Amino acid sequence: MRNILITFVILFTAFSVKAQIDRTHAPNPDSPKKLDVGVLIPIEMDNGLQVYLAPIKNYPKFTLSVNIEQPNIYDDERQEESGILTKAYYKKLSEKYPNGQIDSLVRLKGAMLSATTRGGTIKGMNRDIDVLLDLYTDLLFNPLIKEEYIEDKKEQYKKSQENKTEQSSVFSDKQFVLERLVDSLLHGEAKEEEKKKEIIQNYDNITIEVIEDFIQKRIVANNSVIVLIGDFSEKNTAKLMKKYFGKWQQGEPIEKEIELKSSKSAIEKRRIVVLDKPNAVQSKIRFQWILGDAYAYGEHAVKIEVLNEILGESQLSYLYKNLREDKGLCYFVGSSIVPDDNGGRASIWMSVRTDQTAYAIENILLEMLRIRNFDVSDHDLKVAKSSLIGEFTRSLSGIAPVPYISFAMIKETYNLPDDYLQTKVSKYYEVNTKDIREMAERYVKPFKNVLVITGKASELHGTLEKFGEVTYLDEDGNELIFEE
Repeated sequence: MRNILITFVILFTAFSVKAQIDRTHAPNPDSPKKLDVGVLIPIEMDNGLQVYLAPIKNYPKFTLSVNIEQPNIYDDERQEESGILTKAYYKKLSEKYPNGQIDSLVRLKGAMLSATTRGGTIKGMNRDIDVLLDLYTDLLFNPLIKEEYIEDKKEQYKKSQENKTEQSSVFSDKQFVLERLVDSLLHGEAKEEEKKKEIIQNYDNITIEVIEDFIQKRIVANNSVIVLIGDFSEKNTAKLMKKYFGKWQQGEPIEKEIELKSSKSAIEKRRIVVLDKPNAVQSKIRFQWILGDAYAYGEHAVKIEVLNEILGESQLSYLYKNLREDKGLCYFVGSSIVPDDNGGRASIWMSVRTDQTAYAIENILLEMLRIRNFDVSDHDLKVAKSSLIGEFTRSLSGIAPVPYISFAMIKETYNLPDDYLQTKVSKYYEVNTKDIREMAERYVKPFKNVLVITGKASELHGTLEKFGEVTYLDEDGNELIFEE
């Protein structure tokens, strides 16, 4: 018996050794697979309401987001009604639930419910969705409007006008605004930003009937998008939407138009502006420049994300490792290279001791030149892509449903494919070393930028001129002249 056991142990050990992994070679990587999350399923509605389901299997909670398109605030001739209705929604009293039952039931269910003139959000357990939808829709369609709400808004507006001064306007020539100066340097003086017209509000003829008319004409289905995130089937979702939103009235459609504009920088060489803070012991440094033709959701958008991650977005970036870890010049340094509808804009920022300001600028410029003139390492590229992929995939959950909601809001506007969220990960994988070099050469601009430094001008004077033309300003925007 003993011999049989020994033989069995020897055979088992031999098989185990043979079955061990060969550690002399790295295992082959798996091919990236299409995500099972990130799906947005459209649900057909007869009243023009756009509904999307983002199914999250085996998740016990749901999020329902409603977005109602409204005119731009500067074009909205019914701001009075909008403000009063917002107050009514905040009070959470409706025809069916006039005595605070909405707040009580929401707290009882451990849920969250908000309604506004631009939509609202509901979060709760899947089993409570009928109760919460009943509360929300009655509040959205039938809020209690009280005369006191009208009087309160009228009084608030009156006080705001009394306290208003001409110098409070961002666009007033009587008040120095640093951001406006930077924009004029980047874009040139040819295009002066127009002062937004102010709509004078008048509450004299506002009645409860006028607010109800506003609801009928502005809180409408065909200007709205609903996103439901949770463990629901298409059939159940369609049933819920028909039950609670199927009779939602239509109104005058509001067209959403996106006009992509390219921006040409007026900067031919670096311009430096120092805003004096006489008592400062640190300098706040910010490089700013225009990308020109980098558009949100455009062909280069994902590549630019990876470029920004490597340059300064993360704690493993060029800027962070150099200025924070290696030289200990700051607690934090970061970059932002962001495409948008106007061609995109970028910045790099940090704070540093006054006597280290010039040294910090030298190192920022060094990293901007390095990413332009040298290929990134395979390791840095892999780390950046892995970080972005991890952050993106973690965001596609029922706990943090923002990507689903954001995508549904802009899908039609930017003509994005239905599987945009699912295929974005594969776009990260496709970015290579050559792409980063091309994006850096195109969008990282170490010489054509505006460098704004907020700090003690008397100590900075004479240390910055080697970087370009310097203008020193006091806190009111007047030029400082230093004696040589």
